[in-house]
Amino acid sequence: MDLTISLLNGSSHILRVNPHDTVGSLKKLIQQKLGFPCETQKLVFVNGSSTTLNNDSATLESYSLRSGARLSLLVAPPAPIQVFFQNDKGVSSTYDIKPDETVSHFKSRVEAREGVAVSQQTLIHEGKEMNGGKLSNYNVQANSTIFQTLRLRGG
Repeated sequence: MDLTISLLNGSSHILRVNPHDTVGSLKKLIQQKLGFPCETQKLVFVNGSSTTLNNDSATLESYSLRSGARLSLLVAPPAPIQVFFQNDKGVSSTYDIKPDETVSHFKSRVEAREGVAVSQQTLIHEGKEMNGGKLSNYNVQANSTIFQTLRLRGG
């Protein structure tokens, strides 16, 4: 079936999908074809009333989408979330982060606030050391706790 994706700037794009595809797979297709990251997309189906497609695992047909349906695509950066940070002394503090923030940027923020050099920090979330990439790669979500340990010096 063909869906029309309308942007706020007035442009529209037709995408061919299967009714059994999920909202998440539609967002991936939009990312591939139009270049908007999935986490910035908000899809709204207007059919007399506005229905937000907010369940990425739901099928398109579960939202009563048919061929020719028009979806509005709103693009907005992901909202910041709050996480807890526990330093090596057991003292907790909070940080506002964006899910696409990198581990290295977060370590720099910790250095600025806690005074521990980036090279001395080991960050752990859900039992896994956070070596690189984005915080979201380590399943960091709202109210997650990131633990800090210090690297041992010496030879």
